[in-house]
Amino acid sequence: MLLCTWAAVRLATRPLERLAKATQALRPTGEGERLQPGGPKEVANAVDAFNAMQDRIARYVRERLQILASISHDLQTPITRMSLRVESMDDAPEGDKLLDDLGQMQHLMREGIAYARSAHGGEEALVRLDVDAFLESLVSDYRDTGKPVSLTGRAHLQANTRLHALRRIVANLIDNALKYAGKAEVHVEVDDARQVRISVRDRGPGIPEADLGNVLEPFYRLEASRNRDTGGIGLGLAIAQQLADAIGATLSLRNREDGGLDAMVQLPADAGDAAR
Repeated sequence: MLLCTWAAVRLATRPLERLAKATQALRPTGEGERLQPGGPKEVANAVDAFNAMQDRIARYVRERLQILASISHDLQTPITRMSLRVESMDDAPEGDKLLDDLGQMQHLMREGIAYARSAHGGEEALVRLDVDAFLESLVSDYRDTGKPVSLTGRAHLQANTRLHALRRIVANLIDNALKYAGKAEVHVEVDDARQVRISVRDRGPGIPEADLGNVLEPFYRLEASRNRDTGGIGLGLAIAQQLADAIGATLSLRNREDGGLDAMVQLPADAGDAAR
């Protein structure tokens, strides 16, 4: 009786376990696992409802992205036309101010579209990536332009990840460090579980502990130190956070004990394996 009861319970709860895992892996773009129908009638109905919900969420996100892209495209023409008209005006302080405002509008639209598209980072194809070579190339690009970016540590791993999404995440964190500290330190290491950890550290003003979670939200800015004048509109870290979610990575921020910020990206546990 005990064995039969255990088998019956396992048979009934197995579809619910798959449903729970699929819910945890759900992504806004709908690329998560689609559940196969099966099990008792109630469970089968729940599976059908979950698949339909996943399709509706993906369709909703695509529609909103298309609206944003269309608005941005349509606004580019009048903004460019206005800029040309201002440039043709007689030299005046008001003209420079108008050009500055128009430039900020264009920057806001570009960053807004970038944030919307970052939700689709998980749609990029997986590639096998040499972590050390990837970081060396990225840091070299910054050094070639005279930016003080250093690299320490070695991973000695290859990872299955999405190249362009990961590059944008790390680049956004480096740009953030350069804006508020003047230099960035990139460090890579592998923990005991062979998870790749990429840290971008700086010696800037840091972030108040109460705001460490808030700065990952879109358009959130710290007026005291990280305002619009010193760079950004509050989307750099939000884009990095959304891309990290899209590729299954984890982004966390913490203040360093001796001053500055440490932004760490941890790739999924199954992303890395031993390099050849």
